[in-house]
Amino acid sequence: MQCPYEGCGNDKSFVFKDGIRYKCTCCRKIYTAKTGTIFEGSKLRLITWFMGLYLVMHKKGISSVQLAKDLGITQKTAWFMLQRLRTVLGNEEAPLMEGTVEIDESFVGGKSKFRHRNKRIKYNPGRAYKDKTPVFGMLERGGKVRAMVVPNVLMVTIRQIALENIRTGASIMGDGFHGYRALEVSYKVRCTDHGKGYYGDGGELHTNAIENFWSHMKRSLTAVYIRVTPKHLNKYVQESVFRYNYRNLSIQQLFDKFIENFECRLKYKQLIA
Repeated sequence: MQCPYEGCGNDKSFVFKDGIRYKCTCCRKIYTAKTGTIFEGSKLRLITWFMGLYLVMHKKGISSVQLAKDLGITQKTAWFMLQRLRTVLGNEEAPLMEGTVEIDESFVGGKSKFRHRNKRIKYNPGRAYKDKTPVFGMLERGGKVRAMVVPNVLMVTIRQIALENIRTGASIMGDGFHGYRALEVSYKVRCTDHGKGYYGDGGELHTNAIENFWSHMKRSLTAVYIRVTPKHLNKYVQESVFRYNYRNLSIQQLFDKFIENFECRLKYKQLIA
């Protein structure tokens, strides 16, 4: 078994009598099959982890309260487990998108009219929602969707994200937002205008696919998780992205995808920092 510690990679080791622990002959560190994975440092059995993964993937998510009841663990442990699972779901390699890519932004947060009068935001100029968190999404037609929490939706931010995720020269479909003008230098940009009731030309000019993803994501955020803080929102977004991209796979295939990306670590101190 190869040593999982960074900078070593030695494939020779001593095996302890329990058959679980190994000691590297080079760096002399002790490790197990869980070292370097999302399961490292967890006292839960692997069967509990995979039961939790199944409960997350077989429907539109599950709350930590319900997961704690189903697995017989505390709510705090269930919440930490879910956040670690979401870290794996967002750990997939992301090649540059090609062809026709639909882009859009969404704003996550409660409606101001449902808040106390003293906490309502009176005026939101343009798309500067002070009380909501912006999420930027890109969907390659015939491919996968990609979304992430962004600090703002300024032209500079949108252009930087596009260059990091979309191959130069691709066709981009938007909804007429003025911030997309910064992309015209590197991409072929075509836009609808939802504000004027123009949603497409009946052909390839539309953003229906990315709008469909937003509906799936917001359904899970409002119906299952109820309240998500901006600090952890990106993990919930990655969960929705994974579920949407692989919605046609069986449970076994979803497990295989999970195992391909589970070499990452999230400590509790990092999570609550």
